[in-house]
Order: sequence, then structure tokens, then C-alpha cells
Amino acid sequence: MQFPEELTRAAEFHTHLGPFLVVGLRMGRAVVREFGDEPFRTKIDVHTGHTPPYSCLADGIQVSTPCTTGNGGMVVRDDRAMRIEARQDGNVLSVTLRREIFDWIENECSEEDQHAFSLEIWEMPDEKLFDIERRTEAGG
Repeated sequence: MQFPEELTRAAEFHTHLGPFLVVGLRMGRAVVREFGDEPFRTKIDVHTGHTPPYSCLADGIQVSTPCTTGNGGMVVRDDRAMRIEARQDGNVLSVTLRREIFDWIENECSEEDQHAFSLEIWEMPDEKLFDIERRTEAGG
């Protein structure tokens, strides 16, 4: 199976390719489309908790945005909402994995077919994968 270069790079960073890593990559792409990729301007709260495979989403964010835990641009929160909130200059972008996609991954994806799932997620349109909300913070 041939993968796009972005997936290959992410898998090298993360040590393997799985669906939640790709979900994070896709969420990060949405953030960069909205806010750009200038370092230190955007802050992202990642609502996945710290337990794999859900926390794999955070590595996808780190690969696809200028925000990392090390540079202070990203914080992983202890819940499993499978959502991120990105903030920049009083604007907020909330990207939530749709429940039916989460359930599909949870119930259908096995160790043997995670590459196929990953590729399918990579190719899905945003509106099928995510609920996306844009808002302005009070005082921002």
C-alpha cells in the first residue's frame, strides 16, 4: 500500500500509522487553513486524554501544525472528547471528530487493517469527519 508523503512522515515521527494519528493530522490541517502556520501565534487544547490510541491524535497535531507540547503551543487535556480547540487573536476554531467516525474506528478497525482505515480517513472530506465551529472569545 502506497501512502502520501505526509502520512509516511507522520508515521516515522509517531513510530506507526494508525487512524487517530491521521485524525490529528487532518485536524491540524484545518487549524493551519484557518490560522496559518506562523510559530507561537496559535494555542491548541487537545481533548483526548493521555492514553493511546486516543492520544495518538496529539502527535498528528504536532506534525501538522507549529504547535507542540515542547514549545508550549499545545496542551493535552484529560478527557476523551476527541476534539481540539485552537485559539489565535481572540478567535477559536473547535474541531470535533464526528461520533459516527469515532464509533466506526472503535468498532471496525483492527490491528491488521489500521493502514487501510488511515488512508480512508486521510481521503475523507472534512464535513464527513468533523464538526467544525468558529467563534470569537469575549474580550478577544
